[in-house]
Amino acid sequence: MSPTETTPVPLRIAHRAGLTPEATAVRAPEGELTYRQFDRRARAVAEELRAAGAGPEDTVLLGVRRGVHWAVGLLGIWYAGAAPLLVDLDAPDERLRTLLRAAGTRHAVAPDTYAAATLQRRTGSELFWASTTTAAPTSAVPPADIAPGSLAYVLFTSGSTGQPKPVAVGHAGLAAQVATLAERYGLTEQDAVLQFAAPAFDVSLEEALPTWCTGGAAVFVKDNVLSPAELEPFLAAERISVVNLPTPYWSQWAKDLERAPRPLPSALRRVVIGSDAGRTADLTRWTTAGHPPVISCYGLTESTITATSYEPAPAELAAFTGDELIPLGEPLAGVRAYVLDEELREAPPGAAGELYLAGSCLARGYHGRPGLTSERFVADPFADAPGGRMYRTGDRVTRAPGGPLVFLGRADDQVKIRGHRVELKEVEAAVAAHPDIVDVVVRAVAAAGGPQLAAWAAVTAGSTLTPDELRRHLLATMPGYLVPAVVTLMERLPRTPGGKLDPKALPAPALR
Repeated sequence: MSPTETTPVPLRIAHRAGLTPEATAVRAPEGELTYRQFDRRARAVAEELRAAGAGPEDTVLLGVRRGVHWAVGLLGIWYAGAAPLLVDLDAPDERLRTLLRAAGTRHAVAPDTYAAATLQRRTGSELFWASTTTAAPTSAVPPADIAPGSLAYVLFTSGSTGQPKPVAVGHAGLAAQVATLAERYGLTEQDAVLQFAAPAFDVSLEEALPTWCTGGAAVFVKDNVLSPAELEPFLAAERISVVNLPTPYWSQWAKDLERAPRPLPSALRRVVIGSDAGRTADLTRWTTAGHPPVISCYGLTESTITATSYEPAPAELAAFTGDELIPLGEPLAGVRAYVLDEELREAPPGAAGELYLAGSCLARGYHGRPGLTSERFVADPFADAPGGRMYRTGDRVTRAPGGPLVFLGRADDQVKIRGHRVELKEVEAAVAAHPDIVDVVVRAVAAAGGPQLAAWAAVTAGSTLTPDELRRHLLATMPGYLVPAVVTLMERLPRTPGGKLDPKALPAPALR
């Protein structure tokens, strides 16, 4: 039976492996996999995980780097019926331990015994693990019969309480989004799609899964910190047809091409951007130069990656009067977007309100955190049937009559740093945990290379703590994007008589 849009993603990939077994599924610096090899190695992972007791609703640490092992591990976990836990393996050991405890993770996939032992040492856990190097299972191992509502994956985002939030995405929502994105990007089995995003970033799933469900090849670049000009030869050599890039990276590319005009690789037909707000001036210079069409996307981990998209018609592009923010656009199929006031009433056209998302895109909630889930996933008063939910994005938007959604700013203290969502309160909590810190405030400040985190902290009397020492302390427990780029130490923070921070009295940060 042919799969439908509601068929869980791993079962659609298994079906594709049966249709085109000799087509290339994965290309990476360490080698290639046909769909047949991809499927058989994933079944071998599933066999080991099932023998170790992993199954539905269990999380499995995806303890591998980007490339062939990541692809095999991801699909193998799903074939076992379990859910991958997506983490940054370069995070400090203490953070890895925190994430595994929060997710209740007891299993992992790893390339070999040495890598598995390293994971166990770093996480302080006895992990039952499966190898991603086994070529085939020892017996017939069909993929698990996955229930649509079961857990598909867990990915952590920054939390305002100082603790990361484990977002739990279900298979039904993932299947719907993957089918929609494959159609939105026009993917076919002829496409070679760049695998650029970091493995702990949900965009990595958006790059790979629609590609595999339509029979194309996911092509992993070895180094995703190379410049756009350095990326171009790789795109040409691999005949890449679709790229999905962080908006600031694409913006850098657009400016570089304007300074040094040149044709882009001939196979490139589509550019997708997202993870941060873009500028219409970059879109204009890119389009005017005749480069491939750009789709600007917006979404959240809680909305299963992408919720809205924007691709302006020529008349829209010509109507931009300056350097505005690229609009958020229109909701994808199956997504509902509401602009609501504080009383949850629809804001009048052209008025500002908070963006709420609803529909099949929504995650199940926060894994093991029912209280937090109920705070952000609230009842949808506009739903056609009882029990509908909507997610409070915290983003302020507006929509003119007949126009796209337009981003205005955050309704809370959440910001984007290098494409990562960051709760300023989480960073403040980490800084305040240092024994010499008595008061702290963290803000996002504009800098040449994009927003940076800046911290102002009051220290105890007689402390010899330096800004560099504080940053090194934070780097030992947090990923780099959560560590303030600039730290200003003070005797006390300026506050009003009522105890509120006086931001105007803060000294200007010495930006790096």
